Amino acid sequence: MTEITMYDYILEEKDVLLRILQKRKSITRPISTLLQNRLVDEIVLCGSGTSYHAALAARRMMENLLQIRVRAELPTLFTTQQKIYTKNTLVLGISQGGNSYSTADALEKAKTHQCMTAGLSENPKSLIFQLSDVCLLMECGAELSIAKTKGYTATVLILWLIGIEGALTLKRISDAEAESLIHRVKTVILNYDAVIPAATAWVDSIQDELIEGRRILVLGYGHNYANVLEGSLKMLETLRFGIVGYDLEEFCHGVYNSIHEDTRLIYLASPDPYEKERLIKIHSVIQETTEHQFIIGAQLPPFIAKEKNCLLPMTDDPDFHVLEYILPLQIISSRIPYKLGIDPFLASDPLFHKKAGSKLVTR
Repeated sequence: MTEITMYDYILEEKDVLLRILQKRKSITRPISTLLQNRLVDEIVLCGSGTSYHAALAARRMMENLLQIRVRAELPTLFTTQQKIYTKNTLVLGISQGGNSYSTADALEKAKTHQCMTAGLSENPKSLIFQLSDVCLLMECGAELSIAKTKGYTATVLILWLIGIEGALTLKRISDAEAESLIHRVKTVILNYDAVIPAATAWVDSIQDELIEGRRILVLGYGHNYANVLEGSLKMLETLRFGIVGYDLEEFCHGVYNSIHEDTRLIYLASPDPYEKERLIKIHSVIQETTEHQFIIGAQLPPFIAKEKNCLLPMTDDPDFHVLEYILPLQIISSRIPYKLGIDPFLASDPLFHKKAGSKLVTR
């Protein structure tokens, strides 16, 4: 077992995010400068796994602020597209380690379309930086576990900050509006001091029940769909049994047929009133089949039993709550594996990327 744990990285997240917030001007300057000097009418965020999920989490906010089309694309889908991009498209490759071959391929394809290219990575010597016109350092520090935690939240925050600083550069928001957004996201980050201990206590109290069924579904909606995918991936990487995530409404279109009495379901009840009401209704329906259901949120109706649910002191900010709702899922991924005899720093096959040719292996 390694001396440092995934949980230690989670405990670092608040300080990492506050440091990024403080350095936001220098981190985002390369893209702000590009937006000032070049016509950009579309931004494509390319990344795999955690990087893709971060792009999904951030893209709507970026699009609303910049008033530019922003898309999240898996690199393999981008590289197989017909030529629909132009010199006014900016392709931003995202990879914490920076050596994902599929993301590098996407940047190479972007160059054949005469697109502008940018890279976001923690690794200053990364492969994707070699293929990028402008480079942004992630500034989150090393993360040696297989499943990334602070890299996800750092990426989401940096993409939001690209939106805020870029919108300032393009004069699409005022200084006062930008400061209000920064204040709100800082409030969410500072609230980690309250959320992490509460979420940890919940995870420790339900861990036996959660793993006994050997099958977990994660459900959510809106901005939290990105957390549904990311949280499922974290748990799958570390618990290493059947875990999958679905949008709440997509779950209703067939997936519900797979639920049985031993299935565990985790719901992310974020602050959209209509969707939260739908979640409560679906939870009540599924209660007829399985009692192993867990809701993560800030508030629940009084008729919902509280003992299994994860009620946290969230800010529930309408735009930035993604940073809060991922924490319980990251904590599940960081604490329960050791109970199963799994070290999340060790891949099930240490040579996988070399054999599969999916990443440039440097160590």
